[in-house]
Amino acid sequence: MAFFIDTNIFVAALRGRAPEVREQIMRLPPDEIRVPHVVLAELRVGAAKSARPDHHNRLVSTILQPFAVVWPDDEALAQYVEIRVALEKTGQPISEPDLWIAAITRAADGTLVTHNTSEFERVPDLKLANWMQA
Repeated sequence: MAFFIDTNIFVAALRGRAPEVREQIMRLPPDEIRVPHVVLAELRVGAAKSARPDHHNRLVSTILQPFAVVWPDDEALAQYVEIRVALEKTGQPISEPDLWIAAITRAADGTLVTHNTSEFERVPDLKLANWMQA
């Protein structure tokens, strides 16, 4: 099984606010955890905007080092189109970054690990997990 980790999950782990998340990440074999390219970009932007960009970039590199970064392929593109059209028809679109995260996850038949379940619940057939739930 592949778990695709959303930005808010990595941020919680990096900030030490969710030890259960860090434990869950460490329990799984690294090849079961994937990082959508958008998540990598969002983490790098956050590091660049921080008061200590070099330090935070090193933290991002360290936590992501064992995991594969996943870039869109033809199947992810097809999923993106399908998801976007479906959500726009219902009048419930999601953000562009979240569209890509959902599309990449669904294309791989993976599970998206996020604390933002209210946004992603709108995506049909997307498997979700929230490792920050009490």
